[in-house]
Amino acid sequence: MKRTTIMLDPALVSELERLARRSGRPTSHVIRESLERYVAEALEQEHRKLPSFVGMFAGSGENVAERADEILREELPDYLMRERDA
Repeated sequence: MKRTTIMLDPALVSELERLARRSGRPTSHVIRESLERYVAEALEQEHRKLPSFVGMFAGSGENVAERADEILREELPDYLMRERDA
């Protein structure tokens, strides 16, 4: 593991220490666990940035990357109309 130094508000430090005592774990463990959760959630959010329609259309087996713009122009209006009417 790599050691790092951060600046924290004294009130936050007090709460961290209280939580650590209540759980019987070192403060460093509580901080590390919190950062791991934060990073995992941030990475998950990055992966959710694709539009919801990505991957929803039936394919023919062709290499769609070569025709992506054309396919979206053809398929997207129909999809949006279905979503609007749903």
